[in-house]
Amino acid sequence: MVFTQPIIYKSIISLKEIQDVVSFQEDIWDKDVVTPLPQLVAATHNGGNIVGAFKEGELIGFSYGFSGFKNGKKYLISHMTGVHSKYRNYGIGLQLKLKQREWAVEYGYQKIVWTFDPLEAKNAYFNLNKLGAYSQTYFPSYYGEMSDKLNKGLPSDRFLVEWDICSSRVANALTGVLKKDTLVNHYKSLLSYSDSRNIPYPNERESIKNEDGYLIPVPANFQILKQDDFEAAKAWRYKLRDAVNDAFSKGFVVTGMLKINLANIHFYVIENKSMEPLYD
Repeated sequence: MVFTQPIIYKSIISLKEIQDVVSFQEDIWDKDVVTPLPQLVAATHNGGNIVGAFKEGELIGFSYGFSGFKNGKKYLISHMTGVHSKYRNYGIGLQLKLKQREWAVEYGYQKIVWTFDPLEAKNAYFNLNKLGAYSQTYFPSYYGEMSDKLNKGLPSDRFLVEWDICSSRVANALTGVLKKDTLVNHYKSLLSYSDSRNIPYPNERESIKNEDGYLIPVPANFQILKQDDFEAAKAWRYKLRDAVNDAFSKGFVVTGMLKINLANIHFYVIENKSMEPLYD
C-alpha cells in the first residue's frame, strides 16, 4: 500500500476523538474488553496519555497508557495498542510506541510496562527485539476467562513487559544494534517439541543448569494453531507456563525472540540477567 497522505501521530485530548477510540476498540476486540470513555478521560487528565494515528482525519490506530506507581517509582502502563486491520504491517504500531515513549520521557517517566500473550510470537518479536523490552514476570490467567475472539477458550496468561525507555538497551534496539540472532544459536532448548502434520506439539522440559541462556520454543502463529488443533494450543499454554516460571524462579530473564524463517516454531531467548545490562 502506498500512502498518498502522511499519517499523523498526535496526543488525543478532545472528547470527540476519545469517543472515536472507544468505538475503535469495539471494532478490533469487542465490547467486553473496551476501556470506557470516562476512564479514558480521567486518565488523560491525571498522568495518562492516548496517542492516535490518523490518515486523512480518520483514526487508524491508538496507544493508551495510564500512570502507575509501585515500590516508590512511577511508570506508565501501556494498557492498549491497536491498529486497524487494513493498516497493519506498515510500521504504524512501532510509530505509536515511539510517540508514546517520546511523550513519557517529556513527562518524566523512565519505564513503560504492559502485558501480552506469551504465545503470540509476532508480538514478542516486536516487544523484545524491535523495542528492546524484556520480561521477568509471568502472570497465569491474568484476566481470568475471556470471551473475546482472540482469547476465548484458554487461560489469559500474560508476560509483563518492562521497557526502560531511557536505557542504552532500548537505544540500541531502536537503532537496530542489539545482538544478532547468531549469537544465541548455541543456547540449548529448554523444551522439546515434535511435529505432526505440520502441527507443533510441546513435549518434555529439560532441567535448568548453570548455563548463560536457553531457548524456549513457541508456535510461530498461535491463532492459526488454535484453529487447526485446539488441544495442541492448550498444551503449549501450560508447557510454556511451566518452563518460563521455572526459568524466572532461577533468575533468568526473557530478552529476545529468535525467528526461524518458514518454520512453525520460533524461540524465546532467556538469559541470566547478569549477562546483559538490562537496567542501565
